[in-house]
Amino acid sequence: ASFSFDFCSLLMIASILAGVGLINDNTVVIVASMLVSPIMGPVLGLSFGSVIRDYKLVRKGMWTEIVALLLCCLLGVILGVICVLGGLLTDTWPTSEMSSRGDVAGLVTGIVIAVPSGMGVALSTLGNNTSSLVGVAISASLLPPAVNAGLCWSVAFILSLHKGYTFDGSQDWTVDDWMNCGTISFLLTVVNILCIWASGVMMFRLKEVAPVKDKNTFWS
Repeated sequence: ASFSFDFCSLLMIASILAGVGLINDNTVVIVASMLVSPIMGPVLGLSFGSVIRDYKLVRKGMWTEIVALLLCCLLGVILGVICVLGGLLTDTWPTSEMSSRGDVAGLVTGIVIAVPSGMGVALSTLGNNTSSLVGVAISASLLPPAVNAGLCWSVAFILSLHKGYTFDGSQDWTVDDWMNCGTISFLLTVVNILCIWASGVMMFRLKEVAPVKDKNTFWS
C-alpha cells in the first residue's frame, strides 16, 4: 500500500498505456494497462487494514490511492493536451472507449462488477493465487476511467479557453459534454474502489481473518 518508486513507475506506464488505448480506441492496449496497473494494492491494504483494525495501514492505503488517482488524471490531462494541440489524433473523439466510460449507466455496471471483484481480490490474496488476481485486475478496471477523466477534462479546458476551437476528428461535443464525461469517468473509478473495499472487507471477515471467539471451519 506504500507509494514507492516501483509503484509510481508502474502507475505511469499503465496510465500511458491506458491513454494510448483510449485515444486510439484500442481495447487490447487498455486491457494491458489494467494488468500493469498497481492501484489495486492500496485498495487491498484499505480492506485488510479495516478488518484487522490497523489504521496506520488504512491511512497509508488511502493516501496512496488518492495520490495515484490524481496522478492518473494528471497524465490523462497531459496526454489530452498533447494530442489535441499537437494534432496527433488518429480517430474521432470521443472514441467509443472514452464515451462508454462517461455513461451514467456505466456506474451501475461498475458496481455489479466491482463487488465480486473485491471478493476475488480477498480470496486470491488469502490463497496466494496470483493467476486469479490477473483476472480480477482486468474485471475491476480502476485505472482507465481515471485516465479517461483527465483526457476529457483536458479537452473541456481547451474548449473553454478558446471559444469555437475545433480539432481534427472532434465531434459536436460542448464543454459541458466533455466535463460530464470526465466527471462520470472519475466517479466510476471512485465507486469501483468503494465497492471493492466494502466487498473485500466482507470476504476477509467471512474468511475470519480477524480473531473471533468461535472459529467456524466451514468457510475455510
